[in-house]
Amino acid sequence: MTDAAPVVTRTEAARLRDMALALVRGSTVGPNQTISSGRNATGRSLLLPGVNTPDRATYPAFWTRDPAWIAGGGLAEAEDAWGWLALLCETMNGSEARLLASGATIPPFAVADHVNTDGAPVYFPGTYDSGESQGGPDFGLLPPHDDQYWPAFTAYAVMVRSGDPSVGSRPVRTPLGEIPVWLACDLAHHAMEVDETSGLCLVRADRHQVDWGYNDTIAKRGLVLFPSLLRLESCLKLAALCEGCGQDGRASAFRAEAARIRDSIPRHFARACGGQIWLHSATGTGNVPDVWGTAFAVHRGFVDDELANNLCRALLDAFESGAAVRAGQVSHVLPDRGWPSAIPPSGTYQNGAYWGYPVGWYVHALSLVSRSAARDLFMDYMRAMREGWNETGVECAYECVNDELAHRQNPGYLTTVALPYVSLLEAGLLS
Repeated sequence: MTDAAPVVTRTEAARLRDMALALVRGSTVGPNQTISSGRNATGRSLLLPGVNTPDRATYPAFWTRDPAWIAGGGLAEAEDAWGWLALLCETMNGSEARLLASGATIPPFAVADHVNTDGAPVYFPGTYDSGESQGGPDFGLLPPHDDQYWPAFTAYAVMVRSGDPSVGSRPVRTPLGEIPVWLACDLAHHAMEVDETSGLCLVRADRHQVDWGYNDTIAKRGLVLFPSLLRLESCLKLAALCEGCGQDGRASAFRAEAARIRDSIPRHFARACGGQIWLHSATGTGNVPDVWGTAFAVHRGFVDDELANNLCRALLDAFESGAAVRAGQVSHVLPDRGWPSAIPPSGTYQNGAYWGYPVGWYVHALSLVSRSAARDLFMDYMRAMREGWNETGVECAYECVNDELAHRQNPGYLTTVALPYVSLLEAGLLS
């Protein structure tokens, strides 16, 4: 394959988009539509994590993360994304901390981890209970760090999809009453504690807190990588929102915060491991190479060229050796450098199974050092997605797999197909 050859052909790009749109349709629950968890009483069309029907459940609630990614990639209309943003703002916590019987705390302006179809916000993973039992020893004494950044991602997607640069000035309902979108996103962005010097997200040694939703079964301590990357992007998106509605002072503050986080990432997370340079997932518990975080940082351009080249070389070696990639899908961690503390058994779910979710980031990173390897990974991924494919999502497009353990979980998982499409589109690799 020559450097001029496409990583993804026009035909393959169209096929991937068609697959993504099919799962978007199957994962959309309209107002008053009934699925296994009940009727959608939110008054909005919701995008759930996968195909849901009255007799089939794939995480039957509105999660904050995936719709924000998908709206940003053009797979959803601006009107729908506005409804999701309004729901996140309406269900955020108010100005007072909420103490739960479980021992967990919901801080002021915390954003829901997911919202049930009845409209009740749940601030912690691992449960659909919106009451006093959520949180606790397994899933955190505080809500996940990353929840706070998805309103900014979603608002930015509305701005881009609508072509309206002043979206940040639109009023939105919150527990404080109607306030501008930019202010609601600003309050959410600053709801969790971060390290004062570096600006990076922090999990204190004396408490358990999930760093981000796709590691919600993994224990980490210290400064944590992935939510810090999301915080950096939230800063940039908030800056653009604020500039579009005349809040130039706030925009400058967000750009300064972004620069501080970007400068801190290599200093705290770039580490040598096995002769390669990786971004590690945490500075305390969980201080192991973060395959997803490394690929995402390169994809987003959050590290300088020299470090990006070293990280891409590590990703290339992990692809060619099969250490991080099987059948075109990607593990969170290297098999010999797994999480030191995890709920799932080794080789399953977030503890070593293989996911389609980060494939677009990984393909993009490989394309910077070897377009032929990037092409090979993409083709392996497409073969896996075509296996048993049907538009209902039955027995295909699994959330994660590990065939060595006969482990396959949640078919018809939306971001297994949609997020690679969005990421490859953003990277300019869809011809």
